[in-house]
Amino acid sequence: MILKIAWRNIWRNNKRTLISTLSISGALFLVILMRSMQLGFYDNIINTIVQSYSGYVQVHADGYWEKQSVNNSMEVDEQLLNEINSINGIENIAKRLTTFSLVSKGEKSKGSIITGIEVKKEQLMSDWEKKIIEGSSSFDNSNEIILSKGIAEYFDVKMGDTLVLFGQGYQGMMAAGKFVANGIADLNNPKLNEMTIFMDIKSAQEYISSENISTHLIIDKKEYYDEKKIAEDIRNVVSNDYEVMTWKEILPELDQMITADNVGGLIMAFILYVIVCFGMFGTVLMMTEERMYEFGVLLSIGMGKVKLYLIILLETIMLSSIGVIIGILTTRPISIYFNKNPINMDDFGEGLGEAMGEFGFDPIIPFSTNWDIPLSHALFIFCISILISIYPAIRILYLNPVKAMKE
Repeated sequence: MILKIAWRNIWRNNKRTLISTLSISGALFLVILMRSMQLGFYDNIINTIVQSYSGYVQVHADGYWEKQSVNNSMEVDEQLLNEINSINGIENIAKRLTTFSLVSKGEKSKGSIITGIEVKKEQLMSDWEKKIIEGSSSFDNSNEIILSKGIAEYFDVKMGDTLVLFGQGYQGMMAAGKFVANGIADLNNPKLNEMTIFMDIKSAQEYISSENISTHLIIDKKEYYDEKKIAEDIRNVVSNDYEVMTWKEILPELDQMITADNVGGLIMAFILYVIVCFGMFGTVLMMTEERMYEFGVLLSIGMGKVKLYLIILLETIMLSSIGVIIGILTTRPISIYFNKNPINMDDFGEGLGEAMGEFGFDPIIPFSTNWDIPLSHALFIFCISILISIYPAIRILYLNPVKAMKE
């Protein structure tokens, strides 16, 4: 009965109800789309840089990260992989072996990062094949390598050309060998493109004269799982001989950039919520003050103050709920469309996409379709409704029916 009365009351003044609900849905529309674009952009940056470079979580031998020397590598066996795979939220695990070498071709030489990879695992984690712009994406022979775009341009490499690698192997051993260029990869990161060479991890282990070792394990998480929780769970199952780091610890500059930019979005959302609060409070204020005579009559004929307050509370919640539903229903298809058809940064200005690419970011903005965005903001609107309903509760608590009817 109370629910029916509340629903009838909010439509006693259609214009006021429509203005209130549209103001709520309009502000929510802007907030959800703004946050979907912002968080989608962050997710894209993380996917581009984190998945292709650091992974969401890394596992090293204890002390490796400080010196990043191949001498601080670790042996990776099935037991360790099974222990880590038992953690909830882990999608894939890939072994990598990283070392530094001098690369020569003809009269040119250049320092390079040699990265031994498992191609099949890399494909699952970072769409490895999409990075290959020339040649093969795999290694058919143990002496084949894939060069990053910058190194290939520096040495003017053609497929089948031979390069000489010379460096330090494991525990002081000498590392040297001739390798054939089998492919060229564009890593979408200027720094990595200038100094990275890939080879099969088995070939890398032979190159540094040590079998079954890796410098780190790259861990990919399932969508929307918390990498911090995954890292903590891994620490609980592996021994103290290993160090576990999230991408935020590995790339603190990227994390700080995202955090700083995110604050700006939250400030804008706060401004929109202030507008919503004043709009809702103005509506509730008018609904309360113009109905004092009605409240006086209802109290006089025996309606309790608690029931009367519940009616006003339900009216407020209904108004906000209608606005929230409209806001979510109108933004959802837009978010899905721009998630599948991302905005190109060049649409905001010529050369902007190229500038973003120089920083290693994919110059597109896919919207996030995470339900946490609309639901969290809908919950915030609901909480605002509860707070605003305190005003009519106070008015009803101290209401004198006789005075109310006379006024």
